[in-house]
Amino acid sequence: MTRGKGRGMDGNGRNEEMSSSILHVSCFTLYAMLFLACHAEQGNYTAVSRKGEYICGIWKAHTANIAQKMLDNIAQKGVEGEQPIKPLPIITAVKPIELLPADGAFSDWVRLRKPTTYTSENLYKDVFGGEPELYRSYGFIEQANVEYQAPRLASYPLILVEIFDMGRPENAFGVYSFNRYPQDDFEWVGSKAIISGKKLCFWKGKYFVQIEGYELATEIKKGMIELARIIANHIKDPPTKPNLLKLLPQKNQAPNSEKYFLSGSSLRQIYRQLPENVTQLATDTLGVTSAYPHKSSPEDWIYTMVGFVIRYANESEAKVAYEAYRNYLQAHATGVTPIPTGGLVASESQKERAKQ
Repeated sequence: MTRGKGRGMDGNGRNEEMSSSILHVSCFTLYAMLFLACHAEQGNYTAVSRKGEYICGIWKAHTANIAQKMLDNIAQKGVEGEQPIKPLPIITAVKPIELLPADGAFSDWVRLRKPTTYTSENLYKDVFGGEPELYRSYGFIEQANVEYQAPRLASYPLILVEIFDMGRPENAFGVYSFNRYPQDDFEWVGSKAIISGKKLCFWKGKYFVQIEGYELATEIKKGMIELARIIANHIKDPPTKPNLLKLLPQKNQAPNSEKYFLSGSSLRQIYRQLPENVTQLATDTLGVTSAYPHKSSPEDWIYTMVGFVIRYANESEAKVAYEAYRNYLQAHATGVTPIPTGGLVASESQKERAKQ
């Protein structure tokens, strides 16, 4: 009797364990099915087309339909029938050293030493981690820098000011936009300045200005902002974005996500997964990109779609570049579908997606 009861209790225990196991398996199966369904729906689609000397498209769309609609938006409402892009005018054209605030120009901040200047040949040769190639890729001409101190705060330098002559307003915006992201903090100083950690930077006219505080302190930050306003006030050009950006749709565009480039190396750093033969950009090739949040995650400014327009010197160069990109997609994408209006949509592999 006792032994039989024991067997009965063991049997019930086994039944409970089996029921629990079945429940776990069912839950896992359901989760897996949902995951695969979402994974299938949220793919990684690229759409690209060529219109004359322009190549335009979209990267990282979740579906083929979205990719095609975004491409049509860019191609039909932007690139098609577009008049020649006019360069921005230049008003202020002085050497960067002339824009560095003098002693007594504000508060009690003074220069610690005489300004130093760099040219394209020697930029950051004596500075570790200065990224000279980035500035050169955007047409850098000359830089001037100087350190400032406030005797009432310290006897050593607290702020470094660097002013870069980038040759053209578009190039200055390009450098500024390179490290700008929607989630950054901004301060209006006569232009929209990025404030990130110990650094403040902005563009105005053909100048890119970078100000670094050596310590995180309220008084130092105030000094950086005041320095920025003085410099911006001496640059009479309005902070106008490159006209090429007008070809990208403004609707649903992530704020502060536009980027401007004029070399393959800078484009590759903006969008790292591009194959080598796509970034065959000559010196007179220009391009812009902008981020567009997915409807499923409108607040996510990291994993977004990316719209782009690249303008080549002529139609023949654009044709060669487009054919190279098309051949690459046909060889590496899991599926390539022609679009009736021109161009193609490709489903790129998860391996490629992981690189983004």
